[in-house]
Amino acid sequence: MIAFVLVLVASYLLAMLLGLELFFFTLEGRALSVRVYRLPVLLFLLFQVETPSVLNSGHIFLFVWSVYTFCFLAAWIWRESFHKVIGNAFSRPVSQLFNNFLFVLPILASILLLAVIGIHYFQESALGVPTGEPALPENPFETFFLLAYSPLIEEIGFRLSPIGLFLIFYVFWAGRRIVAQLSSKQLLRLFLAAPIYPEEAKRMVGLKNIGANGFRGISISEWIMVFTTALVFGLAHILSPIGWDVGKVTSTFMVGFVWGLAYLAYGFQAPILLHWYTNYYFYAYELASNLYPSTFSIEVLISFLTIVVGILGSLALLTMGLSGIFGRRKVREQSSISLL
Repeated sequence: MIAFVLVLVASYLLAMLLGLELFFFTLEGRALSVRVYRLPVLLFLLFQVETPSVLNSGHIFLFVWSVYTFCFLAAWIWRESFHKVIGNAFSRPVSQLFNNFLFVLPILASILLLAVIGIHYFQESALGVPTGEPALPENPFETFFLLAYSPLIEEIGFRLSPIGLFLIFYVFWAGRRIVAQLSSKQLLRLFLAAPIYPEEAKRMVGLKNIGANGFRGISISEWIMVFTTALVFGLAHILSPIGWDVGKVTSTFMVGFVWGLAYLAYGFQAPILLHWYTNYYFYAYELASNLYPSTFSIEVLISFLTIVVGILGSLALLTMGLSGIFGRRKVREQSSISLL
């Protein structure tokens, strides 16, 4: 699984470079890059406005591309660096591989992709619930531009702004005893850390966190926020007139819920990169294979590895879950024996 993850991570970096090639170094891409758009901006689940002025699509693409690059850098170094996790992979428990989100990204994204495919297939074949299909522009480069833009703006609207604002209030209130002792510099750091890296903010004020306490490090109010934002995210897909049908609610709620948990566990970059994976990543290879047939073999390899990593990742998570259950049971039994 480690070898497959490394290949997939390399394919993410290649996809980023392909994006620049497709948008700025092809005739069709350059023609689109000079067009101007008035694009939507989404905040706090419900508030959507358009940019006050038209913007050059080339500048917009370069901006969102830069944000994704920054997210990859953050994913590399937070919570434990990617190279450190790989270097210690064979001397530590499997669970510690999940200390770095860049290592987790191919596993979690592959599992979610297989789950979405399975949900859609079951709903359509067994229940007759249609999923629908989005109405995309005829120009594939315009489609690629919109797919590159939408992950960032949707994650800001559906997760980062609502959950992030909640986290600011939560850490200051739940950790108020320690907050009262912090300096102005520490308060500013806490204020910024809460929406950017929730785990660090919670550690600063002595609250339980996922890294140290697992799911017990998520408060009830955080569960409610993740559930609510995921539900709105699912409903938004059928309320918007782009072609999705009622069956899309189930899968988007599921991925939105997991993306929200990833945000709490790893930071702001986690939901953005997971959304990047579903939109930008695959379409970049699809578009590239149409222009450069030699890249088709890479697309096939990626599809194969995605299935394999999804299966291996599911087995790894199942094994870790069972080990945790039986481990806690064994500890309780030993405690009971010692008391007797």
